[in-house]
Amino acid sequence: MPITRFRGTTARRSSALVLILCTTAAGLAAVEKEPEAPAEVEARYGLDLVPYATVRRSDGSYRRMWTPPETFAAVAAGGPPPEGARILMETYYSPGRVSMVFHMEKVGGRWRYGAFPASSPDLATRPQASCISCHAGAAETDLVYTLPSLRAFASGRGASDFTCARGGRSPCDAETYRRGAPP
Repeated sequence: MPITRFRGTTARRSSALVLILCTTAAGLAAVEKEPEAPAEVEARYGLDLVPYATVRRSDGSYRRMWTPPETFAAVAAGGPPPEGARILMETYYSPGRVSMVFHMEKVGGRWRYGAFPASSPDLATRPQASCISCHAGAAETDLVYTLPSLRAFASGRGASDFTCARGGRSPCDAETYRRGAPP
């Protein structure tokens, strides 16, 4: 199954170069930069990654999810992400500027976690109690909150772009992630 990539000027999710995101907490309008092409992200992190979801937050921040193409075959068939799968979550607290990157890697059938500031990429992972306890809320989806979006993208239904009513670092409720995936 072909995976749509967002390279160059073709296959863009939107023909608009900017999107307007209203920050409800401050009542201000902010301009969101167009999503980066996977080639730019690959140069930054040294991984071939595809964007599959954007989760906007009620405080005006947003998160962009990326994973390698080899993850899609397993999840399209309804299975969990395979051994060696990686998911990167870029967090944006200022429009168009990556702040922190949180990531997870499946090793030995379990997820390991890491985080780094965008200015200092570090893909090392390890079991981390704070990450594990937070992701326990996604037990039904192999500890991956955005698994419904990952499966939707892998099945050719496009990238998810939805809003979560929670701000900050708290995860959205499971129903928000299910509703956010394209039907």
